[in-house]
Formats: sequence, C-alpha cells, structure tokens
Amino acid sequence: MKKYMLPTTIIISVLLTAAASFFGGMWYSGVRVDAQIYDHDLLAKRIFLSKPSDTLVNFEPLRADLRNELAYYDGKVSLYFEYLPTGTSIRIGDAQHLVAASLLKVPVAMEVYKLAEAGAVNLDEKISLKKEWLDDGYGELYKKGVGYTLTIREFAVLMIENSDNTALKAVQSVVDAHKSSLKTGAYDALDVDYIDDERTNLSMTARSYASFLKCLYFACYVSTDASQEIMTYLTHSTYGGTGRIGEYIPDNVPIAHKMGVAGNEVQSDCGIIYVPNRNYLVCVMLNETKAKGEEVIAQVSKRIYDYITAQ
Repeated sequence: MKKYMLPTTIIISVLLTAAASFFGGMWYSGVRVDAQIYDHDLLAKRIFLSKPSDTLVNFEPLRADLRNELAYYDGKVSLYFEYLPTGTSIRIGDAQHLVAASLLKVPVAMEVYKLAEAGAVNLDEKISLKKEWLDDGYGELYKKGVGYTLTIREFAVLMIENSDNTALKAVQSVVDAHKSSLKTGAYDALDVDYIDDERTNLSMTARSYASFLKCLYFACYVSTDASQEIMTYLTHSTYGGTGRIGEYIPDNVPIAHKMGVAGNEVQSDCGIIYVPNRNYLVCVMLNETKAKGEEVIAQVSKRIYDYITAQ
C-alpha cells in the first residue's frame, strides 16, 4: 500500500502547488493590470491588454441621420466621429478646413509634456508672467499682471481647463525655447494636415484635429502617465460652460473635450465620450454664430449618444 501512496501524494501535492501558483499568478497579474487601468482610466483599455470592449457594427443609420442633420451646412461644416472599440468612423465635410482657434492648446500641452519626458523641461519649474504674454482675449490670468509666478505645469492646467490665452503664451514660450529638443513635434508626429496663412489663420478638418485626441487616448506621443494627466485636464474643461457636446449628455458620463471659438464665425467642440465599454470620439467644427452653433453641436452630440446607448 505504502509503495503507491507516496507517489500519489507527491503528484497531488505538485498539482495543487502548480494550480496555486497559476491562479495566484493570474490574480496578481489581474491586480496589476486593473491597477494600471484604474490609474489611466481616460486612456484606451486595449493598451493594457484588458477585456475587449463591446462592439457595434452597423453605423449606417447614424451616418444617414448626421448627414441629414447637417445638410444645411454643406461646405460649412467638418465632422468626424469614431467608435473607438473598432475604429469605425463617420466623416462629413472631410475636406473642409476651419479655423481651429483654442483647439490648438491641446497639441501645445502635448509638446511641453514631451519636452519634460526628454528631460529638457521641468514641469515644476516656476516662471513669471511677462508683459508680452498678457492676453485678455480669454481667461483671467492676465489680471495677475507681470511677475506673477506659477509652475509650467500650473500654466498648462490653466491653458487646458480654462482655455486661458495668457497661460497659452507662457507654455508656448517654453516650447519654443526648447523646440530643438523635440525629435518630432506633435503635428509632424501625427502627420496632421492643416493650412496656416494670414487669411485663414491655422485651420484644419475635424478628422485632422481628432488625431490629437486619439493620440492621447492611445498614449502614442507622450507616456501613459502624461496622456492621462492631459486627458484629466480636458475632463475638467470649463471653457464655454458645459454646453456643446456635453449639453444633453448625462452628468455621470465623463467627457474629455476642448472647445474652440473663432469670434462669431467658427464654433467647435471635440472630445471623447466615455460610455462604459463604448467610448467614442466626436469632433464638430461649424461656420455659425456662437449661440446657434452651440445648439447645433449639442444636437449632433445628443444624436450620437442616443444611438450609441440605444444599441
């Protein structure tokens, strides 16, 4: 009897140990991956090898609805929608370049964080406002006056969350001073198509601008930590209030977005809407007055949200 008991005991013991190690490893791995997702909840889960998102396939009804909704603005609108789990997109006015205005504060933030990763800039370094940076076009920072001191990071936060023009000039000055340290700027790295001249200022299509948000979402230019930080600022954006793409979306649905206003001529809002397992990107740029343009963008956003959540 003992002759066969010992090997059996050993085999059972080995199997139990192996099983414990396997499931223990899976548990540990699960905790590690979940922790990464928790710390970077505004980025694409697929880059952390988590469970795949739900998938929708048929976007033809939504495409038709949006084309009908924006038919009046033919030649005056640029829209880009992408269902991020699959990459399915809808494009309207794909060749229509419109003034980007404050939308461009996002790539400036990306570049200063890229410089920080390269060791060329310390985001916690303090710098003082200069006279030539003071800009009352938008934001309240200019009221602090020459000599007011903040860290580069704090200027970046104000630039994104409040769309402050003075903060933009402070951060842009840092980027310009260290431009040679950037192997590739955000525009070139993402191959963004744009037009920049005295007549149009810097203009681009909604699809081109979406490249910046997608790159943050997938952490393709700066690190996951930096991408998460910038996206977090975008979820706190107060520029223009809570209207436009967020106007008719429930308050408990996070939105990382940036608005742009070119006087009473071009109204824009571009962002990622975090519907559980069905994150999507929408960018609308429109030749319209501020009041009417805001409502058009809000209605387009509502139509997309309703379609995504109804399926």
